[in-house]
Amino acid sequence: MYHFSKIVNASFDEAIALVTDALKAEGMGVLTEINAQAAFKKKLDIDFRRYTILGACHPQTAFQILEEDDKAGVLFPCNVVVQERPDGRVEVSAVDPLMMFLMVHSPRAKEVALNASTMMQRVIDRLPALQVERRLAKV
Repeated sequence: MYHFSKIVNASFDEAIALVTDALKAEGMGVLTEINAQAAFKKKLDIDFRRYTILGACHPQTAFQILEEDDKAGVLFPCNVVVQERPDGRVEVSAVDPLMMFLMVHSPRAKEVALNASTMMQRVIDRLPALQVERRLAKV
């Protein structure tokens, strides 16, 4: 599979905050944020569900991959999608960097990609615990 996904028991805005915190915990940051709902309305006059694409980056991983192949930047950033499902639940999906970087043909690149894949899986797995921590902090 090319992504890791999890339904979170959170509002859409809370899910974006949770993802941002989970990325930070892995040393990652959000470089870009694309509001697909607003873009489709503005450019196509089409109503679409809430759907935001966060372009995430881990600087050390990016550096290591570019050291292996200077064209690998075309694969950046690692995207995380927060979307509202038709039933109202919120789903978070993250690209599996291993699938992206398989195109970079070097043993070192595969090792770096495997580490990045593990990081992204931890981001998704961390979301429920972060949600509990946020709720406890409000009490």
